[in-house]
Amino acid sequence: MLRHWVLSAGVVWAAGASAAVEGPGRNQFLHAARASGPVVVDGKLDEDTWAKAPVFDGFVQRFPVEGAAPSERTELRVLYDDRNVYIAVTCHDSEPALINRNLGRRDSDLYSDRVKVLLDTTHDHRTAYVFTVNAGGVQSDGLYYDDRNYTSDWDGVWDAAAGDTKDGWVAELAIPLSLLRFPEAPVQTWGFSVRRDIARRNEELETVLNPRNSNATVSRLGHLTGMENLQPHTALELVPYLAARTVARPQFSDEARPWPRLVDPSLDVGLDLRTALTSNLALTATLNPDFGQVEADQLILNLSTFEAFFPEKRSFFTQGMELFNSVGGQGSPQTLFYSRRIGLETPILGAAKLTGTVTEGLEVGVLDAVVTSPWKRDVDEERPDRNVGLYLTRPLHLGPNNALPTDPAVPMNYLAAVLRGKVGPSSRVGGMVTLATPLTGGCSAEDAALDEDVQPAQCLARGGNAAAVDFDLKTADGQYGVMGQLDGSQVVGGLPELTLRDGTVLHRGDTGFGGFLRAGKYGGEGFRWDMSYDFTSPRLDLNPSGFLPSQNQHAPRAWLHYQRPNGMGPFKSVFANLGGGTQWTTDGRGVNRGSWANFNASVQLPSFDVLAIETGVNVGGWDVRQLKGSGVPLENEQSAFFVIGGDTNPNRPVAAGGFAAVAYHPEMGPVAPAWGWTANLYGTVRPHPSLETRLEALVDRTPTGPRYIDSLDDNRFLLSPLLSETLSLTLRQQWVMTPKLTLQAYAQLFTSYGSYGTYYEGLSDAARSPIRFSSLVPVAHENTDDFHDVGLNLNVVLRWEYRLGSTLYVVYTRGQQRFPVEDGVQPPHTLLPQGLLAGAANDALMVKWSWYWGV
Repeated sequence: MLRHWVLSAGVVWAAGASAAVEGPGRNQFLHAARASGPVVVDGKLDEDTWAKAPVFDGFVQRFPVEGAAPSERTELRVLYDDRNVYIAVTCHDSEPALINRNLGRRDSDLYSDRVKVLLDTTHDHRTAYVFTVNAGGVQSDGLYYDDRNYTSDWDGVWDAAAGDTKDGWVAELAIPLSLLRFPEAPVQTWGFSVRRDIARRNEELETVLNPRNSNATVSRLGHLTGMENLQPHTALELVPYLAARTVARPQFSDEARPWPRLVDPSLDVGLDLRTALTSNLALTATLNPDFGQVEADQLILNLSTFEAFFPEKRSFFTQGMELFNSVGGQGSPQTLFYSRRIGLETPILGAAKLTGTVTEGLEVGVLDAVVTSPWKRDVDEERPDRNVGLYLTRPLHLGPNNALPTDPAVPMNYLAAVLRGKVGPSSRVGGMVTLATPLTGGCSAEDAALDEDVQPAQCLARGGNAAAVDFDLKTADGQYGVMGQLDGSQVVGGLPELTLRDGTVLHRGDTGFGGFLRAGKYGGEGFRWDMSYDFTSPRLDLNPSGFLPSQNQHAPRAWLHYQRPNGMGPFKSVFANLGGGTQWTTDGRGVNRGSWANFNASVQLPSFDVLAIETGVNVGGWDVRQLKGSGVPLENEQSAFFVIGGDTNPNRPVAAGGFAAVAYHPEMGPVAPAWGWTANLYGTVRPHPSLETRLEALVDRTPTGPRYIDSLDDNRFLLSPLLSETLSLTLRQQWVMTPKLTLQAYAQLFTSYGSYGTYYEGLSDAARSPIRFSSLVPVAHENTDDFHDVGLNLNVVLRWEYRLGSTLYVVYTRGQQRFPVEDGVQPPHTLLPQGLLAGAANDALMVKWSWYWGV
């Protein structure tokens, strides 16, 4: 199977390489003029030099009618000098009173009238900076990479303004040359495009026709030329910060003793640095970074045997990280680098990353981070140590000793290095190495035998090395492609042996391997298809620095798609997808892990509202992870589900959407059939361009079959069916006083309960024979497993960008959990937030000041 896929990859790549050319913009060359005087970015265009700039007005529709003439005229002008590129877009409008000038925080994805500038300054047809400003003056930026993937995580310091005219509005941007990577040349020629969105008409215009169905973006841009004698700038940017916070928290770690409370003040100083080592190579570093302004993770109930994936929100690990993404983007099934492994349990002392191009067509990225912190396991909570301590393991932090963590803070070094090489105009190959190295000694067998709460730090470390080679090959038009990855891992440090959920035992030094392949038609109107095959050996372990939900499986799957992004009949767009797959273990037993089938479809109505449906089934197979650490397969739950959802046109002052789902769970041995359901609804109200309120509600009822409770011995297991219900209410409030001054509030109330039913015993044997639901035997057992959880997260952030690149944050956060249910008392089976007000709470107030200095 692998040989067949590799041969297919070669055929597709050969076809792509032989025909690879630039897109429809290859013959479009727009000219920039050198500025004859200073340019003030104010959205007025009243300098004489703008009158001398060439004007381009040949925009075309990208949506809703591809290639049609625009409904409104748009004029583009480009100037440059030795420090900046200036872009002015005059957006004429026959109904200026209807221009959408919604306001939001910087980098918010606002649905509004806006202008986007795409710049491929290295002209590699794969990477392009994106600079956006809307009619209200709100800025955002991002980056296209691998030609078609987009990330909003990239961030730069640049200036923009929006101004009104009698028949429209003007967007004026100044982009520093020091922010851009470009080669030395007498005349610069860059990939270039400008897009304009007219919100009320849901209309997208662009300087070059770049269809939404092409599966390519950067390679289809036009050109910007005429910029003579520009020299790359080796800029240096320094952003020192000072953060003062006060935390009010319970004095005792016992959740049943929320009072009295302690008030712990602390002070942090740190520094962010960015510099261009060469015109194509940038260094970014941070010392004692603070992310106190970042919104807390959403509270969830995870009843699966798989780790939940949470998105990265910390700026150092979002900006310029596209090079470290696995092939296929952030949804890769085998991710070598998952930045959330770094610094969430042990603070970051310092980190640095080097990214850029070392030679034409060859990109490199290196990231290194050190985490370490003082800690104290044995503390006297009755007599807290209020003395202020300064420790070499965290030298830029001051705080009381009683605020030190009581769990061991394992010092670690994380290293990730990646190399990507261009193969022809449309494809690339690469490789990555990651190392998660404990900065402690080894864990002896004697230490490993201790209870976890007294084991030394070196036994709690989980290190590992991983390496991969990958490829992303596609035809010149981006319609057909093959991508894949081969990877391996090695266990480093920690316990002498570690047992995974499926019973696989990892020893220090153990190695594993895996990989995946994807091939298909990814662009064009009408039918598309793709096939994939994933393989992970039982001992593949990417999780010390990456993300791997499950190992020990073969997983082939196939999809057939019908895509009409430019509309069909009365609909503005139509999408339909039919797919299926199966899984089985790679440990030599070939245990069937189940199969699935799915159909989903969506249409965009003439009103630009969206309707969607989805249905699917999960059938057959065995769960090798449910009976924790045993390797004994338990019969899989089967289910069928149906989902209906939709979203209204976001251009309206009041918008809403969501989905409702029902699922049927057939009889599972002694457990009767059951229905489950989920509803997730949201509503957004924008009574004024500067105000937005969003409320989201999730209600879920999930019945499960017999699930693992405990191991009675090596071959006997205690199981019970579970009925769980969840309620989550989330409020987001935004008030934008100016594009530079915003106030945001976030609150989530989360409640859930779980009710277990009859207890059963499942029996296997020394050969780890599977357990069927029909073989389960009822047993008497006291129910101490029911639960009732309530949580509240609150976050209020005032952000003021008081000068370009410099910010002041005032942040208040509150986290609270319910008062624990007393021993011997049955937890309530209700979604009411019982016990919340009496529960332990942490309140924090932080003021963070930063100053941008750049040369």
